[in-house]
Order: sequence, then C-alpha cells, then structure tokens
Amino acid sequence: MLFSAVYPLLLVVALIHQNYLRVLVIMQLRPTLLMKAKVRPTTHYVRTCRIIRMFDLYVLDIMSSYLSALYALHLFEKTRPLPYKPAELKLLGQCRQENFAWRHKFLKMFIYPQPVQAAEKVLLVHGWDGRSIMLRHLAQRLQAKGYVVFAPDLPAHGVSPGKGVSFYDLSRAVIDMERQYGPFSVVIGHSSGGLVSCMAALQGLCFKRMILISSPCCFGEVLDNYVFNQKLPRHIAAPMKTLYRLRYGVHPDKIGPELIKKIKQPVLILHDKGDVSIDMEEAMVLNHALDNSELIVTEGKGHNGALRDASVFSRIAAFLDPVEQENYSTIVDPALRLRATLVKPVKHPVR
Repeated sequence: MLFSAVYPLLLVVALIHQNYLRVLVIMQLRPTLLMKAKVRPTTHYVRTCRIIRMFDLYVLDIMSSYLSALYALHLFEKTRPLPYKPAELKLLGQCRQENFAWRHKFLKMFIYPQPVQAAEKVLLVHGWDGRSIMLRHLAQRLQAKGYVVFAPDLPAHGVSPGKGVSFYDLSRAVIDMERQYGPFSVVIGHSSGGLVSCMAALQGLCFKRMILISSPCCFGEVLDNYVFNQKLPRHIAAPMKTLYRLRYGVHPDKIGPELIKKIKQPVLILHDKGDVSIDMEEAMVLNHALDNSELIVTEGKGHNGALRDASVFSRIAAFLDPVEQENYSTIVDPALRLRATLVKPVKHPVR
C-alpha cells in the first residue's frame, strides 16, 4: 500500500529534520532539550501519515469492504507506546518492578508493596494509550491505606512490547494477571480500562469490588465513535464488528449494558460532567444497568483529573472500607460469560 511505500521516504525526511535540529542546537539557536525527542514520522508528521493511511483505506474500500475493514481494524488496534522518561522512572522507584511473561512477550508490572503479606490487593487498569504512571497518585494513596497495588503497563502500552492489541486480548491479559498475582480484592479501571475490566469480570475475574472511572459502557459504541471521529466510511463499522465476532466469538455490540448487568459485585462509577472523551450519559447507562452500583458525578475534573484529586479519593476510600469483611465472588454460570473464554484467539490475525 501507499503508506508502506512512502514510509521509508518519511524516515529519510525525519533523519534530515533531526540533523537540522542538531545543527540549531550546536549553533545555540535552540535549547539542548530539543534533542531529547527523536523525530519520527508517526510522531512529528501525524497529519501526513493519517492522510496517506486514509487514502489507503478508501482505495481498499473501493476494492473490498472486507479488506478495508481489516485495515481499519489494524489502525484501531494500533497503540502509541510511550517510553518512560528518567524523571518518571525515578518517581516509580518506590515500586517493585517485574516482567510478567505473557504470550511469548512480557508485561511490565509495577507493584506498590506492603510489609504485611495478607494485605488486600488492588489492580489498576489504565486506558487506551495510557501507562501505569498516570495512576501513580491513586496507587500511592491506596498504598498508604494499606493495600498492595498492582499497576501494569498493559500489552503494547508503556514499556510492555507490542505495536497493537485488541480489547479482547487486554481482558485476557487481566485474567492472566489474576492467575499470577491475584486474587485482587478491588479492580479499578480508568477510561477504556474500565470496559476491559468489565470484560474480564464477565470471563470469571474474581474480585470483591470494582471502580470504573470515566469509562465507556459499550464496546460497539467505542468502535462506532472511532469510525466517526476518524472520518472513515460509516458502513465500515459493520464489517469491523463482524471480523471481531469471527475472531473472538463475541460481537462488539453485545459487550454493553445488557451483558455488564450480570456483574453482581458492588461497583462505584466516577464520572465528570465536563468529560469530553467519554460522555456523561455512558456513566448513567452503566449505573442504570448495574443492580449494585453507585454513581458519583464530579465537576471540573475532566477525563483524568479524578486520578489525582484527594477529595475524589476520599469517596473511593469510603467505598472500599467494607472490603476486608467481604468474600470473593465471581460469576458461576458459564452461560453468562463471554464466549471469548471458550474460543482460542487467532495467533496471527490477518492485518
């Protein structure tokens, strides 16, 4: 495709761009800080890359909606992993860091420990294109309350290797984390990490309580919004969803309130009125679907502000107070679980 043909040329342009900046730094016309970020086409020529990819997609769509859906799915699952800066690694210095083996690769797990081995465990699940460092303030406050906190970089995110991953595989990764480090008393998901946590819960993830922060309510709508926001052909959403159903056995539209209502453990839903990433209505739908939930609406926090806010954490702490006296529970009826647990994932899906 055109993007593959043009990308080497973009790399050459990026190299010239990098050396031009180096000359400016040497001549003291620009600060040395400018050289800390490497010039790459996907980071510095985002608009150009997007135009070329959209051209490829529309050409494929003329040839075959199936091929265009495959390519759109590849773009949808593509992540932008960001390496940690030295200052960020210093902030994470108090954590125990482990490489958790997963599907011939590894996941980076950051653990905020406790001296008491019997301490309750909390799993933090970040959102799409996020990293565990985003949940650092929340993790530190939970650690101060006596919890052992596990904050992974999900597959193809942060320093965990990979260029792309599906929501289905992310939920399986959460299940595998439970087998290695769990059971977790509390699962906290932010943004799409909340939806991934729900998907894992429907596959038998064992926990006492769950907290969803700024989370969407339906995977099918996440796909629809992606197609709309990226200005893709509107009809492409249907074959994309069909491909997911063929790969994993569950249609994305089925992963929504109708299925999530099967979660019976207490759930705290936090959402901000001014969240421009995930609409407030999605939190209301989640709260209506779940029988044992509580909705807390904030104002002025945005999409990420609740992760750092002390007043929000006080509400979270109050919600978690009964955890020590509660028992673990999970869904025991296999008919309620996602068929994804019964379907082996495709090892090398066509891109």
